[in-house]
Amino acid sequence: MGLFTRITDTATEVGGHAGLTKDIRKAVQGGDQEAAATFRTGTLAAALTTKGCNARGQEVADYVDKVVAVDGDSRRASWLNR
Repeated sequence: MGLFTRITDTATEVGGHAGLTKDIRKAVQGGDQEAAATFRTGTLAAALTTKGCNARGQEVADYVDKVVAVDGDSRRASWLNR
């Protein structure tokens, strides 16, 4: 893998996680208590470290579980489908 590919892959990862972080903030600002209680991993940790990536993945799964427990379905979590 060349240096250019590594740089563009990293930029893509950071951009994707930055978008997700923005969506998380919108959900929290919109009053989504489950999102506020669940998401803790920052953009750079999620994009650049294995531990952060795994943590964010677990947060997504936990968030959906919480939404289903409260709402009875996962429709409110549809914003995760980016």
